[in-house]
Amino acid sequence: MFQSDFLRKFRILLVLVRRDYALQYAGSALGLTWMFLQNLSLVLIYTIVFYFLGIRTQGEDPLAYFAYVLSGLLFWVPLQEYLIRGTGILTDNRQLIKRSPLGPEIFLWIPFIQFLLHWAITAVPILAFLLWAGKLGGIGLPISFLCVFCTGLFVACLQSYLARINIILRDISPLVRLMTQFLFWGLPILYESKGILGKLNLLNPLFYPLETFRSFLLSGYESKAAFTDFLPFLILFLAIFFLSRARLNQIVLDHL
Repeated sequence: MFQSDFLRKFRILLVLVRRDYALQYAGSALGLTWMFLQNLSLVLIYTIVFYFLGIRTQGEDPLAYFAYVLSGLLFWVPLQEYLIRGTGILTDNRQLIKRSPLGPEIFLWIPFIQFLLHWAITAVPILAFLLWAGKLGGIGLPISFLCVFCTGLFVACLQSYLARINIILRDISPLVRLMTQFLFWGLPILYESKGILGKLNLLNPLFYPLETFRSFLLSGYESKAAFTDFLPFLILFLAIFFLSRARLNQIVLDHL
């Protein structure tokens, strides 16, 4: 019974994901291909800057440094899209939620599924380069995907709160975009985590997931983060998730 109900809701979720993509890329000749081209162009830009031009390598092996940068971008780019897209998901589907008996909860999972798809698409050229460069870990692909999946669930705790608050406050997307910039520069994506920056990285809730992801994806990479530093963020995000469901659900329905 539980399995059949889960499969039914999952099929509905996939239909909603397809519908959301159709609305996002309505009138576009290339449709969903634009997303792949956008992510591919971003990777190409960083390839030119950090590999061919050798910016910020500081005498280090440019191949190893570029693999470090690419692994950070593979972690961050889909996650940033998830944070921004997920904030407005309830607002964008306001009319459908009011007419549907499904409730708002299932709509919150639309950007999560898209996040996993975007990661898979972005991963294709990056994993090909890491494999060519000999930097891909032996079991890097399945374990790193599992790490991304768990990171998405961790971020979903905050995302469900932001999506509900976005309904109540009308539009907080500019604030979320600003927040993603702080998160980006608070992560060792384009630089190594050491010195003062290394201490500041500990204040970023995504530092431990990023370092864990890198340790599985890159051959010979050792994580610089400890789970004890991440545990307070995990407890905080879980508290935000449960409180938002308990306190904000009815308020959100009233504001739809």
